[in-house]
Amino acid sequence: MSLISRLLENLRGNDMPEERHAARASSPPLMVEIGGYEHRAHDWSAGGACIEGFAEAIAIGNILSGHLYWAGDRRRLRFAAEVMRLDPGGAVALRWLDLPLAIQQEMEAHIG
Repeated sequence: MSLISRLLENLRGNDMPEERHAARASSPPLMVEIGGYEHRAHDWSAGGACIEGFAEAIAIGNILSGHLYWAGDRRRLRFAAEVMRLDPGGAVALRWLDLPLAIQQEMEAHIG
């Protein structure tokens, strides 16, 4: 576990229930590129996203980074996220740590 992951774990605590504060959506398609591989977020918000088909070995608390973009958009905006949940079959729940303001504003506009 990385130093950042341990610090976040200590701040978050081990017994905190999951609390989603933002409305979720799946349209328009949000793409999450990590390590050169593209994943479609099937559940996204200004707080985080869930992606499927993630094959890399990771653990809860890991920090991932890459690029976000809307399907069909040429912009690639950098992000950082913490791994919050790992589901069987490769689904990964992420909590944004560093979300570009442009994407955040667009998410909020789409969700309403």
